[in-house]
Amino acid sequence: MTVPVTVRPAAEADLAAVQGISVATGQSGPASGADLRYLAHVLANGRMRVAIGTDGDLAGWGAVVATPAGELLSDLFVHPDRHGAGVGGAVLRVLWPDPDAGGRFTFSSRHENAVPLYARAGVLPSWPLLYLTGPRARVAATDLHVQPVDAAAATAAETALTGADRTAEYDFWATIGTPVVVERNGQPVGAGVLGPDEVVHLATDDEQACEAALAALRSEAVSLCLPGPHPALARLLRAGFRITDYDLTMVAPDVRLATTWAYSPGLA
Repeated sequence: MTVPVTVRPAAEADLAAVQGISVATGQSGPASGADLRYLAHVLANGRMRVAIGTDGDLAGWGAVVATPAGELLSDLFVHPDRHGAGVGGAVLRVLWPDPDAGGRFTFSSRHENAVPLYARAGVLPSWPLLYLTGPRARVAATDLHVQPVDAAAATAAETALTGADRTAEYDFWATIGTPVVVERNGQPVGAGVLGPDEVVHLATDDEQACEAALAALRSEAVSLCLPGPHPALARLLRAGFRITDYDLTMVAPDVRLATTWAYSPGLA
């Protein structure tokens, strides 16, 4: 049964309730709605909307952020007590009112309601985004060098590679990990950020850069999110990596996402 909600721009005072919904829906980690730093970044740099029920409680929330490939629906979550009541659709219709608009994408969960909701909004299924975990020691060696840098240097390297300025994202990512530049023969071929045990984000056209980034991590068990068509996928699976989960990439017809990157599901 659909229930009425009011969808409005989020404010800083909403973030604790937004965090509560995110945790209740299973979000965790520093690059998700479970982290107030992430929520503050999205509020300041994207468009965040909240749905308020007739009881005055926050029923759901969503946000979009700009990326080099297009506008990403970074988050859309509804409190478990309000599932099936049309809250997610109400938020999405405010964030993406025109289903014929281009330049948009999202990483959808496999919930039975998610893919139809996004398809009606004008983004269609593409490849899976695979959550991979495995042994760092068995990652294949490369001739690439992973250099820790500051946020400004990583930003400059990614801008040179993609043409997009991601200063705000790197300023946030630097609070949860280490910005890096990946080099081959002294020339940058990738830029991203590494957490203690995961590749948080890596923009690159080099087929081996994600493996080099994994090898540079400090933990024995390491993880990243790779596109299903990524050239390193088979090598990593042969090395003992496991697919622990996956999202379905949903794209507008004009969007082309790189299949050599490691993606942050929230900030791409």
